[in-house]
Amino acid sequence: MQHTRSIALAVAIALMLALTVTGGCTKDEPAPPPANGETPNETDGDTETVEPTETVTPEPQDDMEVTLYWVSAGENALGVKRLVPRSEAVAKAALEALIAGPTDTEQTTWPAISSAIPEGTRLLGVTIEGGIAKVDFSEEFESGGGAFSVTSRLAQVVYTLEQFPTVDGVEFYIEGTRVIEFSSEGLILDKPQTFDDYDELLPIDA
Repeated sequence: MQHTRSIALAVAIALMLALTVTGGCTKDEPAPPPANGETPNETDGDTETVEPTETVTPEPQDDMEVTLYWVSAGENALGVKRLVPRSEAVAKAALEALIAGPTDTEQTTWPAISSAIPEGTRLLGVTIEGGIAKVDFSEEFESGGGAFSVTSRLAQVVYTLEQFPTVDGVEFYIEGTRVIEFSSEGLILDKPQTFDDYDELLPIDA
């Protein structure tokens, strides 16, 4: 009987010692999930941070100002400022705007302006070399009109192009062929045309 009690006492002491040794050790607990409910990417135990992709917004294309010349009151050439999309081919942009004709707003602001360039005219090309602008129009540019109309359309082109410092004179082409005698009016264009060739008939309205 005494022997049994001794064994029970020894077992109780052993259990107490075991609890004392292991009482300060706790099993690692899993980390709580992120507050946003997302599961982070894990690489070698570290959380990977993904940087946001930057969105690049292209800058808006600005405009450039050119002067277009119209026939004013049937007797003068009037220069009107116009904004056109910015382009390295500024002479081409100006001529295309000239062919399109004056806007409704321009006609309201300057009620007497018009264009002598025939409807349907197309710009086929323009090059500038050695101070000479070579301008190629479709055949409509040469059609119709009397002497004043024919001369005025040439003056509109010359005045519009000579605003640019790289242009000293203008040669006219129709459908790729250099024009020496222009239209049924027989205007002779055997040299590059300049401001002085039109100043008397269609002076610029100051």
